[in-house]
Amino acid sequence: MGFAHSDKRQWIIAVIIYILFCGVMDLRLHYRMRNYGVRVINNNNGSETNYLSDIIPCDLDPLCVVTIKGLTLDYINFYILGPLAGLTEKLMRLSESTWISPNLISITHVFVAVCAGQLISRKSLMHRRFGVLAFQIRSWLDDLDGFVARKIHHVYGEHSDVGSTGYFVDAICDTLGTAALLIGIFIYLKNNMPKYSGYMKLEPIVPVAGSQIGSCVVQKKKIRHIRVIPTILLITGELIISSALWNRYIDLYQNLLESDNLNLSMTQQELFNKQSEVLRQNSLLITTTLWRLINPHALTDYILAAIFIDRLWSYMHSIRWIGYIFIFVVVYYTEFQYMQSSRYIMDVGALVVSEINANSTVS
Repeated sequence: MGFAHSDKRQWIIAVIIYILFCGVMDLRLHYRMRNYGVRVINNNNGSETNYLSDIIPCDLDPLCVVTIKGLTLDYINFYILGPLAGLTEKLMRLSESTWISPNLISITHVFVAVCAGQLISRKSLMHRRFGVLAFQIRSWLDDLDGFVARKIHHVYGEHSDVGSTGYFVDAICDTLGTAALLIGIFIYLKNNMPKYSGYMKLEPIVPVAGSQIGSCVVQKKKIRHIRVIPTILLITGELIISSALWNRYIDLYQNLLESDNLNLSMTQQELFNKQSEVLRQNSLLITTTLWRLINPHALTDYILAAIFIDRLWSYMHSIRWIGYIFIFVVVYYTEFQYMQSSRYIMDVGALVVSEINANSTVS
């Protein structure tokens, strides 16, 4: 069961509108980074104009503050759910509440994920679509807990407070929520797996006198339930690897491009200028765009989309191996880009020359 023919065109139009929306927002982001300061909080020398929209408050504008985490977030979280979380905070002022904390919101979205997993495990496509919407509510709550935490600590823009209690609580709750989704998917596939999929051509029948030469038998290929478990495990592995590496590079790039002091032999303004140059490089733009497409949130969005259009098994079966290739290609490129950016900001060549000169003087 999938989309009715009459509804198919409407959904295609909706997808096209969504893609155009993301494209327009990306162009606006690119223009904003090229023409306005990218170190808004720290840039006080007046050499660059700080970005500020006349229409959208900074709390609700994903383009207001440029951060590495924001640049690598998937499109739904960055352009839709993040601003919705900001609007919720602005209307309800959760950061000023004495009984609602970011950790409580994190725990709440685990229960929402469990409800979503229950709905996704059912046979009815309508129930599974409600499950997809419920999991998107979980994602919105995930954005909300981070927004409230940053508001409390006066942190601007998307940022990972690596090593904090909230960081680990959020990571645990995200893991439990994703586990609930995968369990729901497993139960659904186990109980509702189509018995047959595709065709398998068998060897030609041995010719018999009077029979037609070259005839063969074509059978439908049977899908065994046992194939569900390895596929689920492979998809889980992709999510784990993507999450671990995505968080690793966010931490590395935050330390490199968002730190105010790297203990280098340069002024703070020189450091800001170099960080701004790297943030505007095309190579970093490619890196962040690739991570937008294969970070764990994006991979989860693809699974949810497959559930919504009733193509879950086809998607998971086709991506179970190729997903690893995509991830490791992106990691290879990211590692190269990070090394080049680090060498530029740290001014490794100048440091080596000064060290050689110092050694020569001592000699």
